[in-house]
Amino acid sequence: MGDETTGERFGVRDLVLIALLAAAGGVLSTYIGYLGNLINRLFGVPFGAGQLIAGLHVVWSLLARLLIGRFGSGALTGVLKGAVEFLSGGTHGVVVLLVSLVEGLLVDLGMGILRRRSLVLTMITGAVASASNVFVFQAIYFSGVSIRFILVMAGLALVSGAVFGGYLAWDVERLLVASRIVRRSSRAASAKARSWKRHVVTLAVILALLGGGVYYYVTVYDPFAAPDEALVTGAVDAPFTFRYGDWDGEERTVRAEMRGSVTYVPPRDYVGVPLLDVLEKARSRPDASSVRAIADDGYEATFEWEAIRSDPDVLLTLDEGRLRLVAPGYDGAYWVRRVTKLVVE
Repeated sequence: MGDETTGERFGVRDLVLIALLAAAGGVLSTYIGYLGNLINRLFGVPFGAGQLIAGLHVVWSLLARLLIGRFGSGALTGVLKGAVEFLSGGTHGVVVLLVSLVEGLLVDLGMGILRRRSLVLTMITGAVASASNVFVFQAIYFSGVSIRFILVMAGLALVSGAVFGGYLAWDVERLLVASRIVRRSSRAASAKARSWKRHVVTLAVILALLGGGVYYYVTVYDPFAAPDEALVTGAVDAPFTFRYGDWDGEERTVRAEMRGSVTYVPPRDYVGVPLLDVLEKARSRPDASSVRAIADDGYEATFEWEAIRSDPDVLLTLDEGRLRLVAPGYDGAYWVRRVTKLVVE
C-alpha cells in the first residue's frame, strides 16, 4: 500500500524527525490557537472561524509522512504532537491526544492510497485530516449545535487542511530537500531538487508565522503565570495580582446555566469571588467603561463596566485548578476559561 516498506522498523533518523516535528507542532499549537481566536474576533464570532487555520495542526504529520515515506509516521507524529500539546498545558486537555491521533491516522491512510506521491492527493489528505477535528470535538463537546454550523466549520477546516496542511507540507518538504537541510528517506520517492526561489510563497508564510509566533510568545503568552492568579491592571489606581486562595471566605454561590453557540451546560451551582469585588479592590477609575477578561491563549471577552458594577453574580472561580469567569445571563463566549489578566479600560 503506497510507498512504505512493510515489516520494516523506523530507523533512528526517522524517529528523530518524528520527535522534532511533533515537538514543534505541540509547542506551536498554543500560538495557532491564539491565531484562531484573532480570526474569530475578526469575524465577530466566538467560535468556528478559527478553523481557517486548522490545517496548521496537521502539517506536521503530513510533513513526516512525506519525508519518511512509511505508514505509521503520520499517526506517530500526530499522537506525540498531541502529547506535547497536552503536557504543555493545551486548552483542550487530554482530548487533544485523540484528535491528533485521528488526524495522523487519516494522513497515513490518505497518503497510502497511491504508490506515487501526488500534490493533489496530499492536499485532499490534509483536507480530510483537518476536518476530522470538527467531528471529534462534536462527538465529545458540542451538544445541541446545529448541523449547518458543524458543516460550515468542517468546510473551513477542509479548505485550510488542503492549503495550510497539504500544499504547505508538500512545498516545505521540497524546500528542505532543495536546501539540503533534510534528506529524503530511501523509502520516499526521489525527485529532482528545485531551487529555493520557487518557494517564495511558502517562505513568506513561514516568515509570517515565525514573526507572529515571536510576538505571541514575547508579549502575550506567559509560561510562568500561576493557574489560580490573574493580573488586574489598566484604568485602576491600585493594580494587583489576584490570587484565588487569598479570598477565602469572600466567595459567593450562584446557580447558572451556560448557553453558548457550541455547547450547553445545565444549571448548577458555582462558587467564586465576585468580579465586582476584585475590581473594587483595584480601585477602578471613574472614567472606566469596560473590562476585558483575557485567557492565557489570548482569547478575551469584553464586559461593560456599568453592567459589572450592578451584577455581583459574575464570578471568578476555579475550574480544574485554573481561573474561570462564570457569567450568568451572558452567552457562553463570555465564560472565559484560564483567565490570566483583567484589564479595565
